[in-house]
Amino acid sequence: MGSEKALFICPPTGLFYRDDRCQVSLKGVSNAPRPPLDLAYMSAVLEEKGIECMMRDYPVENGTWEDVKKDIRTFDPGLLIIYTTITSVKEDLRACIIAKEINPGIITVAKGGDTTISPAERLEMCEDLDIAIIGEPELTLLEIAEGRDLKDINGICYRENGKIVKTPKRKFIEDLDGLPFPSRHLLDQSKYLRPDTGEIQTTIQSSRGCPSKCIYCLSRVVAGFDLRLRSPGNVVDELEHCVTEYNIRNFFFRADTFTWDKEWVISVCREILRRKLDIQWVANSRANTVDDERLQWMKKAGCWLVSFGVESGNQYILDMTQKGITLEQSREALRLAKKNKLKTFVTFLIGMPWDTRETIMETFDFAREIDSDYFEVILPYPFPGTNYYEIAKRDGLILDGAYDHIYDHFNSVVKTYHLSADELTELKKKSFWYLYARPSYIKKIISQCDSPKALKTYVSFGLNKMKAHFTSSRL
Repeated sequence: MGSEKALFICPPTGLFYRDDRCQVSLKGVSNAPRPPLDLAYMSAVLEEKGIECMMRDYPVENGTWEDVKKDIRTFDPGLLIIYTTITSVKEDLRACIIAKEINPGIITVAKGGDTTISPAERLEMCEDLDIAIIGEPELTLLEIAEGRDLKDINGICYRENGKIVKTPKRKFIEDLDGLPFPSRHLLDQSKYLRPDTGEIQTTIQSSRGCPSKCIYCLSRVVAGFDLRLRSPGNVVDELEHCVTEYNIRNFFFRADTFTWDKEWVISVCREILRRKLDIQWVANSRANTVDDERLQWMKKAGCWLVSFGVESGNQYILDMTQKGITLEQSREALRLAKKNKLKTFVTFLIGMPWDTRETIMETFDFAREIDSDYFEVILPYPFPGTNYYEIAKRDGLILDGAYDHIYDHFNSVVKTYHLSADELTELKKKSFWYLYARPSYIKKIISQCDSPKALKTYVSFGLNKMKAHFTSSRL
C-alpha cells in the first residue's frame, strides 16, 4: 500500500544551494537562494499519480524546527522527504527524529548528493532514517511512494532485519522530456529573487550529466559523464509555462555547462525568439565552450550574464585539477562576453593540493586582468566521491573534524602541500581587499547600477561579504 501524502522539506539548518553538485552555504556568497528543484521534480512526479504533496523551504521562509513539527502534525504525511547536503546532513536528519516522535509509522527518506555518495553512512548516522536515495530521485521516490517492496527498488539504501541493504544502481533517466515540469505551485515564488533587481527568478534544469573531468566536482559522481539534454522545445515550453502561469520572466539555467552543445544552444535561443518570450536569463559556461556566434544568439534571446569557472590563474594548477581549459581560453571567453555586452561571473578556487602562495597570488592577479563583472573566491571542500577527496585523504590534507560542522566556505578545512589551512583562510580574507575593495572595482560596480534599488542591493551584499570574511571563526 502506498503513501497518500508526501511532505518535502529543506530543513531549517541554514541557507544553502542544495544542488547535488553545488552544496554551498549562501553566507557571504549570495543573497539569491534558488528554489529546491530536486524536491519540485520529485513532487511533480508524485502529483501526477494522485499523491497529495506539500513542500516547505524552511531556511528561505525563516522557519524553525517548531514549524517542522507543526507541519508534520497538521499535514499528517505518510512520507517525509528531506533535502540534505554533505555539510549539513547531521543537522538535517533531525527531521527524521521529530517525524518518528509524532508518527512512528511515517517513512523518512533522505535525498542529496551525500546520499548518493555515502548512503549507508546516512542510515548509520540516524536510526530514524528509513531510506537514502542513490542517484536521480524521481522514479525511485515514485516506487517508494507507491509501496513497492524495497528490495525491488533500484537506487536506495534501507534497513532490513537490522542490517543495511543497498540495492543496485538505477540507470540515469535518458528521456528528460518525459519528466513533468517541477511543482512550482508548492513553493512561494516570491522568496526566490534576482539579486540585482529583486524580481522573481526561478531555475530551469536544461540538462544533466557532465563530460568534464574536474577532480573536485561532484557532477560526474551524481549525474554521470554523458550529457543528457532536454529538447529545445521542451525547455522553452517550461519557460513559457513560467511566464504565463507565474509571470516569471527571470531564469537561471541549471546545467553543469549550458553552452556545451553549440547547435542545441542556438536552437534554444531561436525558439525563445520565435515565441517572442520577453525574458532574461543566466547560464553556466566553460571557457572552451563559447564562441562569438553562441554568445550573440544568447544575448539576443535574453541572456544577460554568463558564469565561468576559471578557477586558477596558474596553468599548472589547472592541469593538475584536470580542469581542461587554458588561461588563454579564459581570456578569450571573457573578451567575447564583453564584446557581446554580456555580464560575467567568474569563480576562482584557491587551496588545491599543489597551490602555493605564489600560485594563489597569480590567480588573484589573473582575476584583476580578466576583470569580470562579478566573481567569487572559493576555498575547496573535499567532497567524498571525488578524486580530490581521495588525494587529500591519502596525503593527510584534510583537517580533523572537517565533516563535523556545517561548512561556510570562509575557513579552510584542508591544507595544501605548501600552505596550512590557516594560511589559506588568511589568503581568502586577503582576496577581499585585493579584489573586491579596489577603488576601480567599486567604481565599476556603482556605474553599472541602473537604479537606487540595485545600488542598495550591491552595497548590502558588499557589506555582508566583508562581515562574512572577517567575522567567521573556525569551529
